Amino acid sequence: MNILRLALTGLFRKRFYSLLLLAVCFSAMQTVLSGITGAAGFFCQQKIFEASVSVELDRVLHLDYQYTEESPEFAGVIRQYLDYIGTLPGVAAVGQFDAEGVYFSGLKDLEAYKSVNGALLKGQKYEDYPGTSRLLHADAAMLPFVEGGVIGYADPGNGSLPLYVSEVFREILPIGQTLTEERTGERYEVMGYIPKGSVWVEEDDLIRFPVVSLDGWFLAPFSGQSRSDIMTQLSCLHNTYVFLADGADTGLIREQIAAYPRQHGFAASARLLSEEYGDYQAETRTFTTRQVLLAGFITVMAVSSVTAVFAVSALLKRQQYGIWMACGFSRSAVAAEILLELFVVLLGAGLLAWGVQWVGLMRSTDLFRGVLLKAHTGCTLPACILLAVLITGMGALIPLNRLFHTSPGELIKGGTDTSD
Repeated sequence: MNILRLALTGLFRKRFYSLLLLAVCFSAMQTVLSGITGAAGFFCQQKIFEASVSVELDRVLHLDYQYTEESPEFAGVIRQYLDYIGTLPGVAAVGQFDAEGVYFSGLKDLEAYKSVNGALLKGQKYEDYPGTSRLLHADAAMLPFVEGGVIGYADPGNGSLPLYVSEVFREILPIGQTLTEERTGERYEVMGYIPKGSVWVEEDDLIRFPVVSLDGWFLAPFSGQSRSDIMTQLSCLHNTYVFLADGADTGLIREQIAAYPRQHGFAASARLLSEEYGDYQAETRTFTTRQVLLAGFITVMAVSSVTAVFAVSALLKRQQYGIWMACGFSRSAVAAEILLELFVVLLGAGLLAWGVQWVGLMRSTDLFRGVLLKAHTGCTLPACILLAVLITGMGALIPLNRLFHTSPGELIKGGTDTSD
């Protein structure tokens, strides 16, 4: 405790050098920690994706359309194409999903619903429209794809489409309630609830983008009308997947998937989801390598700057160190004070830099906010502490070397600092 008090007193008395050292360390830590958060975010995204997808990636093909049309008739062509793929030997199922914002009659103006839903829409594109319902359409074949909390659709038996509602609306929407979608006139019946904490993959890029919480969402199959709607089909193009059966000839199926479009005026192909994930991992490794090299370079520069500033500060205090040893302090105790003095500055600068970035992420509306926050708290914070320890050890080498190779008398004679 006495050594800590001495270290803090020393920092206070040499305020100019302490503030200079703090500024140098803060600037370096900002850059290094930012790089660590970015790199760790990629690995967190990989782990989240792997934990969310509940199928084997080498048994799922992802359709990629290179050329399409926007004519109403093309919707029928797409449906015929998907039906054709479903009949191929080795294909277990073909599935699509799509997300949209809709209005349900009687629900969009319900104050209780708008209050709960509005809170969930904060910071999102429907923030100013609390009556909007986020509806996820997914084929039954897609439900096991992600741990979304619903494993199959029940049949209402009255011509309505089954609708599954987020658990957060349980008190507002009881099972059996019927809702009508205003734009299409489609009728839905509430058949169950989506458990809290359920997630789904991002429709724009399920590998590179973070998963989406289904809290506040509605889930239903596609209607017959949407199957023939060109806008719905175009929206689903990127979200079409082919699930392979055991023993399927993947190469042959891919050839057949690519051959059919050439005969019908458009172009499409299929890749294994494992291949796409492998590409993403390769991109991640490249980016991470660059971030690590940058962080290493900045760390070296930081060590050089810290060593220079702290060496000057310690040089001005060498007489004080000599007096301490003459008064009974051991070299180890003086060395501990030197290390502690530098560590306090480095840790303070690191935590300040970490905190500034944390505040920025908390205020951010970025799609990757959750992933980056997880990386920032789980990886960057420990890295901040380790960096403070590392730079302390390297930055104090010169003062410690002088301390252990110089007698107290020589330190007193060569010093200029008379403070006790």
